[in-house]
Amino acid sequence: MIEQKELNWGQGGAAPARKEAPAPKQQPNPVPAAQPVPGRVPLNGLERVLIAAIALISGICMLTIVSMQVGLTTTQRQYQNVTATVADKRSQNNDLQQEIGELTSSQRLNEFAKSHGLTLIEGNIRNIGR
Repeated sequence: MIEQKELNWGQGGAAPARKEAPAPKQQPNPVPAAQPVPGRVPLNGLERVLIAAIALISGICMLTIVSMQVGLTTTQRQYQNVTATVADKRSQNNDLQQEIGELTSSQRLNEFAKSHGLTLIEGNIRNIGR
């Protein structure tokens, strides 16, 4: 047998009236369990030791790099000073070589000999090469 559905046609309306569904019962919002506050995470002993070791090693590396830079700068400055001193000494040596050349010129020696009453004997002259 076929069951017939109960239709409520209302009062002269063409469409059947809908039955209203019962309103869902409002359930109280569950209070969430204590959620961790974002921010600081507790560290255990091993993590603290590792952080301290890494900080110590980083500090030592930084100090080593700075001291090496200072040493390098000092060495470069000393090198520049030595280079300047060498250039100065070379310049002085060149000036002295030129002065030696002027003082030992044959013309000057002949003038000196004449002024002191000396005579030149060609047989007594020997040329010495360097």
